[in-house]
Amino acid sequence: MRNINIRSVDLNLLVAFDALYKERSVTRAASRIALTQPTVSGMLKRLRDTFDDDLFVRTSHGIVPTPRADAIAPRVADLLDDIGLLLSPDDFDPASSAFTVRVCGSDYLLHTILDTFAESVLQTAPRARVSVLPRPAEGIARQLESGEIDLILSDRELTVPDLPARFLYRDDFVCLSSYADIADGDDISLDRFCEREHGFVDPTGGSFHGPIDDALEAVGRKRNMVLAVPGFAMLLQLMKSRPMLAFVPVRIAAAFDHGFSRVRTPLDLPHLEIVASWHPRMTRDPKHKWLRETLVSIANA
Repeated sequence: MRNINIRSVDLNLLVAFDALYKERSVTRAASRIALTQPTVSGMLKRLRDTFDDDLFVRTSHGIVPTPRADAIAPRVADLLDDIGLLLSPDDFDPASSAFTVRVCGSDYLLHTILDTFAESVLQTAPRARVSVLPRPAEGIARQLESGEIDLILSDRELTVPDLPARFLYRDDFVCLSSYADIADGDDISLDRFCEREHGFVDPTGGSFHGPIDDALEAVGRKRNMVLAVPGFAMLLQLMKSRPMLAFVPVRIAAAFDHGFSRVRTPLDLPHLEIVASWHPRMTRDPKHKWLRETLVSIANA
């Protein structure tokens, strides 16, 4: 028997062989695989050349397989089944699957969606593990590609170019005050606003400039920034012992029992658009799709 180079074999020929073997008729085989009879006849000729055997012999009752066809038919059927499974999407059952999901985001996201996301994943998938990581300073695309990170959540302005992204929700800013002489709902003038002390959240704790300062610069003003901390919990705790103003996202203000006044300012405030990003290779992965849909469901709750 001569050797066959697999690279030279059209796997569609095996589909035709399987149909011919099961139907014992070129006409019925052609109908089974939605091809014309001349096309299947041509494929049978190529099958005979490939296997160096007649494979099927015409009779008055249709075609009859040769011993060679009988020998390879079960293996061809098994091979086609395996290929079908290979090409079919994997089923993903979170309730029975063991996996680890690694998601990263800022301190803000820890308090607004990542905590609920982790709880939801662990409740629905009891064999799962959730790792919540801080946003890396660099190399995000590489870590997503290598699987070190599955998802990254961020403001749209901080997303990595060319990565798929899914919008989750929008959040606005509110100004909180721990000054005793500023009541809840007070309108505060720009002069008064700028002379008071301000606190600010920056993940590095080293910056005293943010989106609010950009809005102030647009009108030629600057606020009296005295405190920069890496997290909102720390900021709100320090505001209890020292009078300050601070802009925080609305969801942060709702997440903490702070008791501070909400102040109206004359500023045109920016807003946040939170998105989830991932590597393109994971777009069609069933587990990853489930994780993204879980995020969207929580964001819209």
